[in-house]
Amino acid sequence: MDHCLLSNVPHIVDLHRMTAQTIETEIDKVMQRMKIAVSDSYNNISVFSIYWKSDNTGSAEDSSLFIQTLSKLQNVPPCQLSLSDDDRVFGLGAEVVNRASSQSGSRKLFILHYAGHAIAGSTPNSLIITPKIGQELGRGPEIEMSLIKDELKVTSLKASGLDVLLVMDSCCAAIAGRGGKAKGARVELMAATACKGVSNLRRDGRTFTQHWCEAFTKLLGVRNPFTCDDIIKDITPDSELEQFPSTFILCEGWDLPITFRLHPSPIKSTFPAAITFQTVVTAFHVRKIPIPCP
Repeated sequence: MDHCLLSNVPHIVDLHRMTAQTIETEIDKVMQRMKIAVSDSYNNISVFSIYWKSDNTGSAEDSSLFIQTLSKLQNVPPCQLSLSDDDRVFGLGAEVVNRASSQSGSRKLFILHYAGHAIAGSTPNSLIITPKIGQELGRGPEIEMSLIKDELKVTSLKASGLDVLLVMDSCCAAIAGRGGKAKGARVELMAATACKGVSNLRRDGRTFTQHWCEAFTKLLGVRNPFTCDDIIKDITPDSELEQFPSTFILCEGWDLPITFRLHPSPIKSTFPAAITFQTVVTAFHVRKIPIPCP
């Protein structure tokens, strides 16, 4: 995992034809932006849960449960969307990105949850969500979730102080972790996997969403800050997890975890102790450019 390397810092400003004072000012702005970006508290958390309307295997109930669970946090605007069989990736992708990028505040977290079914696409990095179990590629309604995930990564890079969490309750969810890695923000993926595929039918037992929400509620009740890794640790010992024996979390970008709190703490523009030992090197070349006389 990358630490606070220069490659993790988004391009901020073009240094061509700047005075020394201007360069010093811009570097100070970058440092302030980095200090806010590594804060482990959020003043705005937005939740967006999606499922297929035609899916009759319990995904609507899982989506509602997820929204209800995250609503226990303060100042969390939840949104639930049922996909029609006519929906396509461009419409859904635009709505997801718009919701993620329109959040206010210096530190923001956008959570995208999907409950339903999925299949592997035509490429190794392609995850396709579908309303039916075992649907064949190109034989029914489908949306390429991998494209939406990639757009969210780009959005997190462009939007200052925006982190992204994806919670996938479907088959083949590990595919969503493939592809290019995020930089300049925290992006985490939580899901479950099994060799024979994940059964997220409620009639087969409790789903990943149900386990996730139970663990989240339990940790929130303790009233101490907790991370996605803590949620996974609380889920893993459960004996009911035979249908998906492996749960995982994939972290990208900043080597600092997304953290939840019952009551958000003030956003501090200081580096936390976890990274004060890191060294950040900024290098640039200043060349004098002769200006012709008028």
